[in-house]
Amino acid sequence: IKLIQSAQLVSYIQGVGRYAYKISASDTPNVEGENKEYAEGGAFATGMLPQLYKCNRASAKTVDKTFQLRAGNSFAGTIEDFLAVLRSEYQCLGITCEDVGGLWDGESYYAGAGPCVTNYGDYLAV
Repeated sequence: IKLIQSAQLVSYIQGVGRYAYKISASDTPNVEGENKEYAEGGAFATGMLPQLYKCNRASAKTVDKTFQLRAGNSFAGTIEDFLAVLRSEYQCLGITCEDVGGLWDGESYYAGAGPCVTNYGDYLAV
């Protein structure tokens, strides 16, 4: 069951990353300008927040606050910072960088949203 739960998180994390990227790359990275992206990102976040909260409350709060549909909410920081918050919890969530991958636009990875590599100490996943 634990492996199934971990595998389910991958699509939620990919969705959250996708909409965080769309918002961060926008000229109006606030809920008023990008309400559709905030709502869709929030839907994906809802699926992963309980498990993320169990791993790290601060990380869960960062994701939750990013997608709150409240007046004046604006994306803070960079996509790299946001993805780093998620990636720092992969081990606790039972997934790897290779499971999640990066954000692909059809020809290349979006700037700042390429895949990470899981560090296994002296060994790398190949």
